[in-house]
Amino acid sequence: MPKKHKAWIHVGMAGAADAIEPALAHHHEALVELGVASVAQTPAESFRAAVELTRSHKAWGLKRSDVEGQWTRMVRRAQKSRADLVFSQPLLATATADQIALLIDALASHQVHVVVTTGLDDEADVVTRWSAAVRKPERLHVIETDGMDPAHVWKAFGKVVGFGTASLRLDAVPQAAPAVQSLPEAMRELEKLARRNASLEVRLEELDRRRRKLKRKLGKLDEVA
Repeated sequence: MPKKHKAWIHVGMAGAADAIEPALAHHHEALVELGVASVAQTPAESFRAAVELTRSHKAWGLKRSDVEGQWTRMVRRAQKSRADLVFSQPLLATATADQIALLIDALASHQVHVVVTTGLDDEADVVTRWSAAVRKPERLHVIETDGMDPAHVWKAFGKVVGFGTASLRLDAVPQAAPAVQSLPEAMRELEKLARRNASLEVRLEELDRRRRKLKRKLGKLDEVA
């Protein structure tokens, strides 16, 4: 019987491990060469999949059709690489037992491993819920991130999964906004963006006013000439 490929699910508490999700997406092509396929190829993909799995589309202002089938499609695409799979998304920490079962169902042909990284929140409840996703206790891995910076967490995660990170540098990953963990937090971020946009609109109006004024002056100079 052919040996099953592994599927590594990263469940991270908010903290230094936030860098893992975007790093997996950014380095997905290089990871395949190392024998590991990132299920998501962009953070947006992983977010939609997590929203689908946690059935939180309404809370995020999305329609069910916006996310329906996202997880299964991504898994099927990644399986074409014939490599081990890896997936990371902070929202997985909120998944219920039924939602975890839904995620695992699409990975029936894989040996599932769960990697929990500690962070700012208590991970005990998360470990309890996700331990049911693995059939053997040795397939549940916990990385203590206290005192570690993102680069060291990324290296530790790679060591558990089975890939080196020397050529997969975090400083090559485009900087993104910190992971949003809840709807209220998302609303606060939107408010910040709204204020920034309002400020930009004021500046644009002022620049447009100056442009029109300068155009009038140039017109008068042309008339004199």
